Amino acid sequence: NSQSARANIVRRDYLHYIAKYKRFEKRHKNVPAHLSPCFRVKEGDIVTIGECRPLSKTIRFNVIQTEEVAEHKRRKFMQF
Repeated sequence: NSQSARANIVRRDYLHYIAKYKRFEKRHKNVPAHLSPCFRVKEGDIVTIGECRPLSKTIRFNVIQTEEVAEHKRRKFMQF
């Protein structure tokens, strides 16, 4: 998600274990990250972020590396 020209929201998916049911559930966190102008990132690309000093009220991470994902593998809304 593109917040401004130099900041992006990175969605971090993970699994959370529930001991009562002995199963995992899907969860996610939205992490605001600073995006250097040298990176050409599109929505759906996989990025590596690293912690840094506070850059603004909410931004505490930098984009370190990007990995382009093929167009057909991007996450899109599917109709049922």
